[in-house]
Amino acid sequence: MPMNENYRRPRQPQVVRARLLAEANLIVVERGLAGLSLDLVARRAGVSKGGLIHHFPSRQALVDALFLSLLAVFEKNIEDRIAGDENPRGRFTRAYVRATAAPCGGPDGSKLLGAFAVAMSHDAPLAAKWRDWVQRQLARHGEESHALAGRMIRYAADGIWLEVCTWGDAVGTEERDAVVEHLIELTYTL
Repeated sequence: MPMNENYRRPRQPQVVRARLLAEANLIVVERGLAGLSLDLVARRAGVSKGGLIHHFPSRQALVDALFLSLLAVFEKNIEDRIAGDENPRGRFTRAYVRATAAPCGGPDGSKLLGAFAVAMSHDAPLAAKWRDWVQRQLARHGEESHALAGRMIRYAADGIWLEVCTWGDAVGTEERDAVVEHLIELTYTL
């Protein structure tokens, strides 16, 4: 059947943007943030580089969008856990501990979080986005950001997830689960 010369493929910017982000996520999981390039994302998503730049004018814009997308998933994970917790005392920190110990997306989710953790160590604007997000969550859920015990518990949870990202199951899930449960118990005293 001959193609109509007046036919134009319907534009679906949300679909293209989602495909670009999905491919960028896969690349970061496979290669880390250092391996993320606009050319590679465009090629793997089947989009021209100009099409990619229409959605993400720079590599930094793409990285920022990936980070915000990751934060949205992480926040949803926390909110789902909060919804099932009837005790308001330490509820956000409990959900944070559980969400960091078992990130959404399994091993790929851990690798993605790990890639951004490494990036935050030398990318001040990215680190500020994370810090601001945590501060907003603490305020929203009535936990004090300067409370020493809550901060220590959240730092310990960050260490657990970093261990999962870097060592996998080298420590053993039983030992890690025991630490997580101990941290959870501590949240009831916040």
